[in-house]
Amino acid sequence: MQFKFINVSLIIIVICINPLLAQLDNSGFEQKIEIDSTLDDPFSFNLRVLAFNKNNEYFNEIVKGYTLFGTRFIPSIGYQLHEQVNLQAGIFLQKDFGNNNLTYSIPYISILYNWNNSQLIFGNYNGSIHHKMLEPLEDFERLMVDPLENGLQYLYNTDKIFFDAWINWEKMIYQDSPFKEEVSGGVVGRYDFYQKHNNTLSFHYQFRGYHRAGQIDALRGQPLVTRFNNAFGFSYERKNKFDFFEGHKLEGYFLHYIDDSREFRLPFIQGYGYYLNGTIETKVGDFMLSYWKGDHFYSYKGGRIYQSYSTDPNSRFFEDQRELLILRVMNEFQIGESSTLLLRFEPYWDFGNKIFEFSHAVYFNIFKTLPITNK
Repeated sequence: MQFKFINVSLIIIVICINPLLAQLDNSGFEQKIEIDSTLDDPFSFNLRVLAFNKNNEYFNEIVKGYTLFGTRFIPSIGYQLHEQVNLQAGIFLQKDFGNNNLTYSIPYISILYNWNNSQLIFGNYNGSIHHKMLEPLEDFERLMVDPLENGLQYLYNTDKIFFDAWINWEKMIYQDSPFKEEVSGGVVGRYDFYQKHNNTLSFHYQFRGYHRAGQIDALRGQPLVTRFNNAFGFSYERKNKFDFFEGHKLEGYFLHYIDDSREFRLPFIQGYGYYLNGTIETKVGDFMLSYWKGDHFYSYKGGRIYQSYSTDPNSRFFEDQRELLILRVMNEFQIGESSTLLLRFEPYWDFGNKIFEFSHAVYFNIFKTLPITNK
């Protein structure tokens, strides 16, 4: 793949003027399952709510414009069985506005075992944005579209290391089921090999896989589908405690895609991409600039605008290369201890098609844990 000189020059100028590029910070959306050491009573009530309105003004052949508008609601009861074991059970509901029926109504069950710096979670675990995957590998919008992930997750977190490995059992099959079993999973790792004077240098590795197969279903003649992605890169981050500019970060990644299926259903079996992605943190909001260059790139449930293959299931359209420059303007308002209002505006320029498109969004995130006491 060859870069056009004018595009490379533009990116160099942007980096020099605005020395920050970094992975999208979605911490304001987090609703983690974790041990609550502050509770004196073993029983608790947990409330997780996400209200969202995201409008995508897209007019290209890879992804058409659409709007996501609705609310996710997860009430659950927690029981601290042991200082290291927490159980939660409830229900996951989603109501998309303009639809009189519930989009999802699914039991919510989680078992968490916590020891040292590790966590093992069965059932519903800390999925979606909690994985901290790159946007080309994990579409942020899955937080508003897909059912909750369930399966098995292992987490390890220290001052220098973040490690997340999971298996998401998406579709279960039984004897003579009229469909195939579907499983996905991944690994995200970060190692901070230098930390000094508010400066951090880190190495990153990410892996994602998808597998559709089965031996006991009724579709035994269909070939299996197996696809993988890998990404690795480095980042530099600096935090400023008292200045108007609160921090900045620079990251660079190389991403790879390979299709190891027995029958190839996409028009290409491997590809790659380069990703520079970042944020300047200020007291009035965060400003993020991202550059993407993909060549025959694909990721299962990755960000739609980054794919080389159309996300429309009725289309066979694909582009050999996708080259984008994305600006993200983000603001976050903490309302009390349990609520967060998030605003985002994300315009981007498509170099290949010479078009300007954008999305804008409003989110309201609520996460509250209350003790249930007999007093």
